[in-house]
Amino acid sequence: MTTKDYLNQISYYNKIIDNKLIEITQYKELSYSISAVVNEERVMSSSDPDKTGWDKTGCGYVRLEQMEESLDKLIDKYIDVKNKIIEQIEQINNEDYYTVLFLRYVRKFTFEKIANETGWCWRQVHRIHAKALQAFEDKYGSEYL
Repeated sequence: MTTKDYLNQISYYNKIIDNKLIEITQYKELSYSISAVVNEERVMSSSDPDKTGWDKTGCGYVRLEQMEESLDKLIDKYIDVKNKIIEQIEQINNEDYYTVLFLRYVRKFTFEKIANETGWCWRQVHRIHAKALQAFEDKYGSEYL
């Protein structure tokens, strides 16, 4: 894993969480929209849940619960990774390096937005970013390389 990949874990987990939330919402909408079919004819009934369809609703709730548990674990992992990376960035002693790394990987700013925020030119932001990545890798690279 490169230093950029390591720092981009925050964004990666955030995207996965967003997608899981969408997936859960869609699943809820689908499961709530299923309605019973009314049939006037009386057909021989069965006590087997698979044949009656009764158990399918229960399975839907179990599946939804599993999806939500999976999301909870993902959120816990995201928080742990984010806090660790923020702590590591805070340990970078150069203020410019800290600023660029924090804005780029925690706040998700583009290089142009970092330039506007700091008053540096775009090229200067890129130079500082490259040096900051190297400083970060020198200090923490043994943990993820």
